[in-house]
Amino acid sequence: MQLMSSLRTWYEHGWLRAIDLSLAEYIYTKLEQDAEPVAVLAALVSHQLGRGHPCLELEQLRADVTATLQLPPEHASSESLRACASAQQMIAELGTDIWTKLADSAAVSEANSPLVLQGQERLYLRRYWDYEQQIKRDLFARMERHYPVASEPVASDELRETLDDLFGRSGSLSWQRLACAMAVRSGFTIITGGPGTGKTYTVVRLLATLQQHRPSAEPLRIRLAAPTGKAAKRMEDSINEEIKRLPARYTEVLTENQAVTLHRLLGTRARSRAFRHNAGNPLLADVVIIDEASMVDIEMMAAITAALPPDARLILLGDKDQLASVEAGAVLGQLCEGAENGHYAPELATWLDATQSEHASGDDKPEQSAQLPRKLLDEQGKQQWPYLQHTVMLRESRRFKAEEGIGKLATEINQQQTTWLSEWLRDASQGQVTDSKLANIQFLQIRKSSADSLKKLVLAGYQPLQELLQAGPAAFTDVTAWGEALLQQLEQFQLLAALRRGDWGMQRLNELATLWLHGDRVTSEQWFVGRPVMITHNDYSLDLRNGDIGIVVQASPDEPPRVLFRGHKKGSLRWLLPSRLTHVETAYAMTIHKSQGSEFTHTVVVVPDHDTPLLTKELLYTGITRAREQLTLVCAEPKLVLQATQRQIERGGGLT
Repeated sequence: MQLMSSLRTWYEHGWLRAIDLSLAEYIYTKLEQDAEPVAVLAALVSHQLGRGHPCLELEQLRADVTATLQLPPEHASSESLRACASAQQMIAELGTDIWTKLADSAAVSEANSPLVLQGQERLYLRRYWDYEQQIKRDLFARMERHYPVASEPVASDELRETLDDLFGRSGSLSWQRLACAMAVRSGFTIITGGPGTGKTYTVVRLLATLQQHRPSAEPLRIRLAAPTGKAAKRMEDSINEEIKRLPARYTEVLTENQAVTLHRLLGTRARSRAFRHNAGNPLLADVVIIDEASMVDIEMMAAITAALPPDARLILLGDKDQLASVEAGAVLGQLCEGAENGHYAPELATWLDATQSEHASGDDKPEQSAQLPRKLLDEQGKQQWPYLQHTVMLRESRRFKAEEGIGKLATEINQQQTTWLSEWLRDASQGQVTDSKLANIQFLQIRKSSADSLKKLVLAGYQPLQELLQAGPAAFTDVTAWGEALLQQLEQFQLLAALRRGDWGMQRLNELATLWLHGDRVTSEQWFVGRPVMITHNDYSLDLRNGDIGIVVQASPDEPPRVLFRGHKKGSLRWLLPSRLTHVETAYAMTIHKSQGSEFTHTVVVVPDHDTPLLTKELLYTGITRAREQLTLVCAEPKLVLQATQRQIERGGGLT
């Protein structure tokens, strides 16, 4: 019982969750022999699941126990360090023959056993093994399916004419155009790229291309979805605006599209993890496009693939370098692994090259079309990199220049380069940056989150919002114009925190911002006029979505305060009584995780004053790229930014 006793001590000191210990105890009571070692591994699989890993990577565990499990946890007290056995001790006590015992254990080897062992590499909870297998089976079936299904595949010359019409004729390589060509070819496509690389521009022309080459007279049934309500609304608005820029002959079948959350797309069921749409009741759709796919976890992706009709196309949009989902899995990151290197099989490259534009020379004779760079080709691509044969990475940002300001900072961090970064941090902390190309990024070094310099920054950033609130509707043509101005101003300045709790976390920053802006007459958790709020759970009774942002306003003294939100129809507003809202939090500051799918004119990214495993290059990159025009990076020590840049999220899983 020594191992089980150690597990219980870990739980008592907060090293494990209750569900981790419960699984271990369940397996321990069911097994007759060698129960403790297997039960411990079951607890560790569950522990990893809580950290976002769908499985326990056994090779990593054998190589470095502490780094794999992140035990002891960051918050471990000196008392718990004395009381708890170390992770290395625990694994050593399992014995050298544990891997043989594990393979022979009834907890693994029996049908429908709670654990699944993949070779000697990975240990899963069965549910997450099933999710992974469901995704792989579905994606491979879609990748092998050629379109359109009711006629011969589209010829490359026919497709080239359509793409010339949508993109124009040019002799240079267009990644957006390549993405459209690739999506016509099969039932699964990934379009990945950073901010401003043209994902919306591409997907609208992709939809026009698919409609143009559809197999029947009926328009394709297109469904748009995103993980959060905020991301869905932004997707809907940007796609519908871009559709208006197409020639009229395409807009006739591309009517305005509504984007919904993934939960609404699949149809939630009360008090159930299951969805209304599944393999037995598939979606009525020919094309399903999911934006911000980096936020989709493995359980949700399995539900999506199960609910898609076999002949429907699935198209994923997202930035592979952003933070992975909060829940277990890094689906987009795994599927896009190696995307920057191409790994395209020669036969695919030949077909894609044939769809590129042929531009005319001076004597009107067609010249050879632009071709994929040979460095992106791989003779073994289809066998070794099957997903990449359906992936296009957009590489040129029209929002950020790679060598200027926000773009430069994001690129250096994303590529984990620290030479320029360390020089910029040093010079910026001393106010010695003179390069005008870096004018839109600042570094604010402070020792306390309550520092006067951060207070001045927050007061200046939120001053226009306070002025609009004080002016009231009387300063505008009507109350609707005032409300629209307020909501637009909410997108101008935003604090983003790396952590949720602690002196540098989101909750503390909201307390400080409330104090600085409103004095001590209110707290950050009270309903006060001017309070910006974020919805934290989907509320379908009010048609509010996780991530929706509103603000408490009072249109006149004789009216009660209401919370103002954007309506779902363009230009519409909603005014709700605070008493109707149940899951909200103050949003002067939000976590970087919650900011995904949003953009702000001036973004302030706040890094804590101590190192933590949560500080990674993905976290910094995601926060930095939320800024449209201005970025301020706040940190106590420049070395923490450098350490975070050198740390990368590595989530387990066997999708690839």
